[in-house]
Amino acid sequence: MVKKLLCLIFLLTLSNTVFAQDDQDARDLEILEKAVIGIHDIVASPNPFSVTTRIRFIADGEYEMDFLVKDLLGNTIHSRKLVTKKGHNTIPFFREDLESGIYIYSLKTESKVISKRIVIK
Repeated sequence: MVKKLLCLIFLLTLSNTVFAQDDQDARDLEILEKAVIGIHDIVASPNPFSVTTRIRFIADGEYEMDFLVKDLLGNTIHSRKLVTKKGHNTIPFFREDLESGIYIYSLKTESKVISKRIVIK
């Protein structure tokens, strides 16, 4: 009787572990889907530029997004909140009073951050 009871407890524990793993797999898949969905094909053109450039990208849907430009020390020199539209998007960026050099721009959604460089002549 004790062996049957222990066997039953073991099987119940094993089945709970399998169901818990299925829940974790579902959560992992949801996180992966969020990471894949977003923005892609990002290009700054012209780059290098002297007065203005346009950052073009494709969005898979409407997203609230932060557009940041930082110097090489990590100081944020420009920040703007945007809402993308599904499809092709363009962000104009003007040099204003920035010195010549290399800067890093980032497009940040809820689940993804993509950073690239731009060069001001």
